[in-house]
Amino acid sequence: MDSREESVRAPYHASSYSPMLEHELGEAQAQVRRLTRELKKERQRLAETAEAYTKTVANLVRTVHENTVLRYEYERLKRVAPDSCDRPGPRVMGMHLTRIEVAAIRKAIARLHHPDVGGDVERMQAWNVALDKLEDEL
Repeated sequence: MDSREESVRAPYHASSYSPMLEHELGEAQAQVRRLTRELKKERQRLAETAEAYTKTVANLVRTVHENTVLRYEYERLKRVAPDSCDRPGPRVMGMHLTRIEVAAIRKAIARLHHPDVGGDVERMQAWNVALDKLEDEL
């Protein structure tokens, strides 16, 4: 080496800078190790998230398929089964009641006898029991 190069490089190799540079190098290496660990953890979390997403999509696809199969089965059975509206409902005072009529009666009784509107609780309960029995017969 010529003397010009030695004079330029000399300040960088001075012994006073070495401990400080070694310290900074050690800190930088420690930070690189820390960041490498964090990166590894994040990659693992990403892989777990991707796996969970894949499982969720697979479950959703299976659920949609099962829903479609059940819907077709329901429609098929509805076409094959006799219409429930054709059979007569329970007979009350000479009339055959339908579900809609029983629901309308229940609603009207609630307006009259519900405790929130000042009605009789026992009478409301008695009507509910009677209407429940009628609905069971439907």
